[in-house]
Amino acid sequence: MKRPKILLFKSHSIVSKVTGVTPPLGLLYIAAALRERLGADVRVIVAMLENDPMNVMVSTLRHFRPDVVGISALTAEAFFAHKAAAAVKAEAPSVPVIMGGPHASCDPELVLQDSCVDAVVMGEGEDTFTELVSVTMSEKSVWQNPDILQKIDGLAFRVDGKMKLSKPRAPINDLDALPFPAWDLIDYKKYWTLPKMATDGVRPYLTMFTSRGCPYNCIYCHQLFGKSFRSRSPESVVEETARLMRMGAESIEILDDISNFNPERFDRMLELMLEKNLHPVLSFPNALRADLIRKESADLLKCVGTGEISVAIETASDRLQKLLGKNLSLEKAKRTIDWFADRRIFTRGFFMLGFPTETQDEMLATIRFAHASRLHLALFFTPNPFRNTALYDLFVDTGKLPSTSTSIDYEYYGAPFNGSDVSDRRYRMLYRWAYYGFYFNPVRLWRIAQDRPTLADIPASAWTRLNNVVSFRRLKEEDTSLV
Repeated sequence: MKRPKILLFKSHSIVSKVTGVTPPLGLLYIAAALRERLGADVRVIVAMLENDPMNVMVSTLRHFRPDVVGISALTAEAFFAHKAAAAVKAEAPSVPVIMGGPHASCDPELVLQDSCVDAVVMGEGEDTFTELVSVTMSEKSVWQNPDILQKIDGLAFRVDGKMKLSKPRAPINDLDALPFPAWDLIDYKKYWTLPKMATDGVRPYLTMFTSRGCPYNCIYCHQLFGKSFRSRSPESVVEETARLMRMGAESIEILDDISNFNPERFDRMLELMLEKNLHPVLSFPNALRADLIRKESADLLKCVGTGEISVAIETASDRLQKLLGKNLSLEKAKRTIDWFADRRIFTRGFFMLGFPTETQDEMLATIRFAHASRLHLALFFTPNPFRNTALYDLFVDTGKLPSTSTSIDYEYYGAPFNGSDVSDRRYRMLYRWAYYGFYFNPVRLWRIAQDRPTLADIPASAWTRLNNVVSFRRLKEEDTSLV
C-alpha cells in the first residue's frame, strides 16, 4: 500500500470570531492516528485561520493531490462544510469526501443528501476514519462495493440514493493509547490573536481533552462521544500538560464534556500537577458539573492557578431540570458558585431561555437566579433543537420549530428558537434584560475587576457578551446567502 495522502478541513461559521474559537482538536487527534497507524502524509486546513479558505482548499488539492478528504463541522458550520465538499468535487471528482464531527454524526441522513459527500464518520473518528482510509488505499473498488463499506463500523454511506448504516463503532476505552494531537500540522500560535472560548484573558493557550463521553441524559445534547464516560489517567494528562507548556502555552483549555464526573480522578489530576510543579492557567469553557464539585476540588483548582471555571446551570426551574434530563441540584450548584467566589476563582454560568413549555415565571426564575448569584459572568443561550435529539422532537411536538430555520441559526446567540409559552416580543425583551440586569451591577463589576486574571480585556469582554445578539443579526444580514 502506498503512503496515503490525507487532507483534513475544519469548517467555520460567520460569527466564530465574535463568539470565540478553538483549535480543531478532534482533527488533530485523527491526523495523529493516521500518521502513527498508516504512515500517512496529512495536511490540515483550518478555515478560521485563512483569509480565503476555499482558494486554499483548491490550491492544496492541485498541489497535494490527496487520496481522501475529511471535513469536520458543527451544525452552525455546515453551510461552509458543504461548500468545501463541493469545491473538492469540482477540482477532484474522484477523491472521496468524508464528513464527520458533531453535525454529521447527529444527522448523517441530511448530510448524505449532498451528493458531494461520499460517507459520514459517526462519533469518534480515530478508528473509523483510519480504517476507511486503509480500505480505500487497498481496495480500488471500495466506493462501488457497499459490502466492503458495511464492514467498517461507525460509518454512514449511500446505496442507491438511500442512507446505509454500518454497525455502531465501540467507544475507545483506552484513551491513553491514543497519540497526542498533531499540533505541528497547524499554526496554533495564530489562535493567540483570536477571541477564545474561555474568557480568562491569558495568552498564549492550547487545548486538551482529559476524558470523553457523558452519562447524563440532557435532551439538547447530541453526544458526539456517547454516554460512556472514559477518562485518561492523571499521569497521561499531566504529561500532556507539560508538553503543551513546553510549546509555549501559559493557559490550557480543557474541553471535556464533563471533566469532573469522577471527582477522585479529577482531584488526583490536579494534585499531580502540583506535585510536578506545573501551574498552567486552567479553564473549562465547556463547563464542570456544578453539583459534583467538592470543596477539596475548589481548593486544588485555586492552588493550581485556575483562570476560569464555567458551570452549566441552564434553568432554575426544577420542572424543566427534570424535563431536560439534566437533573441538576440547584442548591448544590449555588453552593459551588459560592465556594468559587470565596476563593476568588473567576466563574461564569451558562443559562438557556426558551425551552418548549417554559413559562414566563420559569424564565424569570432563571434570570433572577443568575442575577442573585455570585457569578462573575453569565451567558444566556437559546436552546438549539438539533435534529435527532429529544429536544428537536419536543419542539416538533409542541409546534415550536420554525419552518424557516437554517444551519446558521444554530449559533446559540440571537434567540432564533423560542419554544416557550412567552411571545417572541416578550422573549426578546427578557433575553436582553437577562444580560443588562446581570452586567449593570456595580458590585459585580467591582468583583470582575478584582478577580479577573487579566484586567486589560475587561471592557472588550463585557461588550462582547452584551453585543452577541447584535453581532449575530448584523452578520447574518450581511451574508444573505445564508438565510
